[in-house]
Amino acid sequence: METAQPSPGRATSWLWLTYVAIGLGLVVGYYLVPPHGAGGVARVAGYCLVSASSAAAVLAGVVRLRPEPRLPWLLLAAGQAVYTAANITYYLLHYVVGVTDFLTVSGVFYLARYPFVVVGLVLLIRHRTPGRDLPGLLDAGTLAVAAAMLSWLFLIGPYVHGGSGQPVEAMISVGYPVMDLALLTVGLRLVLGSGRRPLSFFLLTGNLVAIMTADTVFALEQLDGGYHAGNFLDGIWLVGDIALGAAALHPTMIRLADPTPTGDQRLGQGRLAVLLAAALAAPVTMLIRYAQGITYDIPVMAVASVLMFLLTIARMAELVFDQRRLAITDGLTGLYTRRFLEAQLPMEIARVRRSGGGLALFIVDVDHFKSINDRHGHPAGDRVLAEISVRLRGATRPGDVLARYGGEEFALLAPHVCLEEVGAVAERLRTRVAGGPIAVTADSWIFATVSVGACVFPAHVSDQTELIAMADRALYVAKAQGRDRAVIADALWSDTVAGGDSTTGGSADVRDIQNA
Repeated sequence: METAQPSPGRATSWLWLTYVAIGLGLVVGYYLVPPHGAGGVARVAGYCLVSASSAAAVLAGVVRLRPEPRLPWLLLAAGQAVYTAANITYYLLHYVVGVTDFLTVSGVFYLARYPFVVVGLVLLIRHRTPGRDLPGLLDAGTLAVAAAMLSWLFLIGPYVHGGSGQPVEAMISVGYPVMDLALLTVGLRLVLGSGRRPLSFFLLTGNLVAIMTADTVFALEQLDGGYHAGNFLDGIWLVGDIALGAAALHPTMIRLADPTPTGDQRLGQGRLAVLLAAALAAPVTMLIRYAQGITYDIPVMAVASVLMFLLTIARMAELVFDQRRLAITDGLTGLYTRRFLEAQLPMEIARVRRSGGGLALFIVDVDHFKSINDRHGHPAGDRVLAEISVRLRGATRPGDVLARYGGEEFALLAPHVCLEEVGAVAERLRTRVAGGPIAVTADSWIFATVSVGACVFPAHVSDQTELIAMADRALYVAKAQGRDRAVIADALWSDTVAGGDSTTGGSADVRDIQNA
């Protein structure tokens, strides 16, 4: 007999809270300890301990929870380890050696952290949204362009135009906002994209917000010469470190990279307001700078305006395409809607009248579908319909139009199908559905069957209305004769459209394909 093993998620549920509590306690102690003498040593030790503990927490989360994939988290841990090395280097030189100028060595370590973090986030995003997520990408691009323009105007540009300081020091100073822009772009893609949003997601997002906020204020203070070690920025960086460690220790981190189908990226009021503010940032800033007599950055703002205009147009085009797709696509099965099929039908009939050939219409109805819903519930019924749609799609050819025609009805419009071929196509549809069991619950399977009614234009009928009526009558006969069969309307049936008995089939002549 197997022994139940404890869930690593349960064992870790208390660990992340303990880590957060201890970490925040160290942050409070960091500011309570005097920054001189033994207190200064304690502050440095506490700061570096929190920084290193974050990397250790990420590794512990990977070992205990075993997320898939592991590489994004390992890269985040590596980036945090490099960041810890930068902190140790900075504080040793600052407090032990007494060097208070800009520290090039530690600056290189700080910048080396970003590639690990950016690549780790990119891999995480690719696993979260493996499909097409153009709306999220366009929205993230719009916000990133606005942020890049503002970063140039207030952070990067002053260093470039000022031309002061040593070249290496200037490059490192410019490197901070540049790397933060790369991190911001990826972070926006993570936040605006689809995918699960458990607590681990928000903790990881909090880490990114803390990094970029503190780095931006640090760059501004460096420009003014007002930065000094141990100010409030250290608290923001430390809280960001704790958020990263907590994200990795929280049990929901194993779900963070779960693939999620791209959803409908609708423009909610909040999202629209943020995008509007970003789009207006360039022209408004340009007017303000022009009024101030500052014109040397106008080309940068003009380029930003053009880029955001192009991104906005692309977003509008995506919305139009998405709305059209939603209008012609059934949400449950992914097939075309009945409206789309009925719009295609007159065009296909006109083509047959011009160039000849045949056009077949098949109406497929799931047998005893109400009993499936009554027995297993409507969610199970939805799963059955989705699986049947997949099987029917596998029996179609390029150029065919397969649609969900009603609740449990499907319709196939098949161009270039002659009278001799329609029987084989109808039987192929029927046997594909009945070919194997369908899972309705985790431990329950059923065998579903369908009845098929088919009609061919112009072999059986002379217009669109008759084609639909005849295919529907053929389906009725298939259901009346016992279901799980395919029936084709004979040419004589065209005489029964107006005068035949629609409930019994009248004098309709049909061919039962299953028993033929």
